[in-house]
Amino acid sequence: MTKTASALLTLLLLAACDGATPRPQPSPSPTPTAGFDNSAAAQSIMQPEVIAASKPEPTPTPVTAPPTGATILFDRGATLDDQARATLDGLLAAPALPPQARWVLRGSSDNDGENAANLRVSRRRAEAVRAYLIEKKVDPPRITVIALGAGRPVAPNVKLDGSDDPDGRRRNRRVDIEIVAPPTTDAADAPAPEASPPEPLANTPG
Repeated sequence: MTKTASALLTLLLLAACDGATPRPQPSPSPTPTAGFDNSAAAQSIMQPEVIAASKPEPTPTPVTAPPTGATILFDRGATLDDQARATLDGLLAAPALPPQARWVLRGSSDNDGENAANLRVSRRRAEAVRAYLIEKKVDPPRITVIALGAGRPVAPNVKLDGSDDPDGRRRNRRVDIEIVAPPTTDAADAPAPEASPPEPLANTPG
């Protein structure tokens, strides 16, 4: 083999070895961990005013209105039944009942009998409610009793054909309770408005 052929063979072998050798791949750069704040990553990128506007409005607490009254019905006479006492207990236990409220009791009757007798039984009914309220620690001066007799019916005592109306009569045998809240301190202490001077009278024919 000549020197020239030997040199070419050597070059070919070197080139073949060089192509078969795998080139080293560059190693990936490490992910920086130093100084990374996990809490900052969890925070929202929204502006504070946007976050505040997106929060649901708080549900307002419902305001309970004070009781204004009720009606106590009577079958006959002036005796309170279980339903009447339950109604009175519900009024007395109302959370919004003003502690110094006044109680106005208006007793009524149907028109069966003489007017004087109906007036007396209507008062007895109102007095029965008054006695129960006093038993439940309501101050007597805060209770007013009014007897109306048969003068203020809320239902007809007879039907259109002239026959008796038992349901209407029962609705008329009643005590209407009105609960009057005391005036507020601000309204009681407010000065009375000054009266404006009277305007001069015009000279007009009478």
